[in-house]
Amino acid sequence: MAALITPNNSSEISQEWLEIILGDYESRTRPRSTVHVTSFKVNPGHSMGSFKGDLEYSAADYYYYQDSGVEPPAFSARPQTFTVEVGQSVIIPCDVETPSGRNRLIIKKVPANGGSEKLLSVGTDKVIPDPRMAVDGSRLTISHTRPRDAGTFICQFDLEPPLQLRHILDVQYAPSVRSLVPPEQRVAKGHSVTLECKAHGNPEPIIRWSRQEGPLPSGRPSQQGERLALEAVDRHMEGTYLCTADNGIGEPASAAMSVTVEYPPEVTAEQTIVRTGEGDKVELVCVVHGRPPPDVVWTHNGRPLPDTIMDTQLHLPQPEAHTRTTHHTHLSQTYFAHRHTLTIDPVTEEDVGTYVCIAENSQGQKTAHIQMTSLPKPPQVTSSPNGGESDKYTLTWETESYYPITEFIIRYRRTHLDTWQQRNPNLVMTDSWESVSRPVEEEVVTQDSHHSLAYTLDPLRVATDYVAIVRVRNKYGWSAESDSFFFSTRKTMAVQQSSSCSRSQVTAAFLVLILLPHLLAGI
Repeated sequence: MAALITPNNSSEISQEWLEIILGDYESRTRPRSTVHVTSFKVNPGHSMGSFKGDLEYSAADYYYYQDSGVEPPAFSARPQTFTVEVGQSVIIPCDVETPSGRNRLIIKKVPANGGSEKLLSVGTDKVIPDPRMAVDGSRLTISHTRPRDAGTFICQFDLEPPLQLRHILDVQYAPSVRSLVPPEQRVAKGHSVTLECKAHGNPEPIIRWSRQEGPLPSGRPSQQGERLALEAVDRHMEGTYLCTADNGIGEPASAAMSVTVEYPPEVTAEQTIVRTGEGDKVELVCVVHGRPPPDVVWTHNGRPLPDTIMDTQLHLPQPEAHTRTTHHTHLSQTYFAHRHTLTIDPVTEEDVGTYVCIAENSQGQKTAHIQMTSLPKPPQVTSSPNGGESDKYTLTWETESYYPITEFIIRYRRTHLDTWQQRNPNLVMTDSWESVSRPVEEEVVTQDSHHSLAYTLDPLRVATDYVAIVRVRNKYGWSAESDSFFFSTRKTMAVQQSSSCSRSQVTAAFLVLILLPHLLAGI
């Protein structure tokens, strides 16, 4: 601020008295005080008049007088930019080429993040009470720099116009990062969720997303940006996502966000058909996924199994599975992680039937069906499709049955028409099925209740293609039909006959060509 000094009856004051007045002002004033000068004397007994001025002093207000004939000060340093890492020390130089006379060096700072200008020192007197800063002549030393030390430092002499030198201090520091969304995200299957975080650091950090459980849903190991969008989520997208900020200073910083997907139960049966018999031990297994963890119950032929309404929620793997035995001592349920098992030991005739594994949570319900049966498995033909005999064929097959096979039935027919029939496909139908049913007198039983059987179809046509279907029976009933099996009787003779027929046809044609002119001449 400028000081207003206006003596009565005079437009100027002598240089000597101005120095006296300013010196007295500097020695007696205190910060933010106001001094009113009512009168002063040029010589003893002579009043020079009175003047009045509001002289307000603050930390930034200094008044200097430059002696005439003295060269004004000049800075020898040049503007510089200093880059340091946090914790290091830095010297801000305000070196002067010429003496400053009575002018005092002022050092000020403008913060990098904005704000008002701050006075640091005047001459050798430090104004700011920060013990990390020290003034040594015309240099300012900052120890253990912090991010807030960054900014523009101004070396200044209050001349007209002011003489200034500006330095820039850039303090680099390791990044920090924080999540802008709740750390736990619960989202329904099929919906979308966006993860977001914000990083601070100098230089500006780069943000990358990764997933603790493996690649991101996109298949990439990482993705750059402040946001990560997950579209149409399913349970395979669950996991912990990491937002990592890195700027090359110190260690990278990370923030973790977990994504939990709520979805209806997903139920699959390990075996949809289980073949067993009385006295056997079987395990019916359903694999269940869902969020929240579903409750699981079992039914048999449409009726709930006794005492099966139990806590079957998902548990972390433990040394032993959880077990509860029903009042039917041969039935028990166990669950371990996602695997739910109904054990029947021993199997009785009443246990055969349809079992349903029912899983339900707040998102919905899903079931899986398991058929427990004592019927044989549909046979699988094992013989070669190319027969070795001309008018018969030996069919062999295998099946699986807990009980002995007591009977079988074979249905077969030709699959190709004769030549004259092929010329009239709309007039002639294929052969009808023929059936052979026999009790089983001898069979080969291998390990795991596998049965092998054989039967020779006789008589059959020479070099002819057939199709056959097989069913077997045990004491509980008939199996389902086997897949259609295509075979043929031996075809070597047919090839020879075909070759002979071809030669006869060629000979007859040749004779017709020779005799045709004579026949025409006779006509």
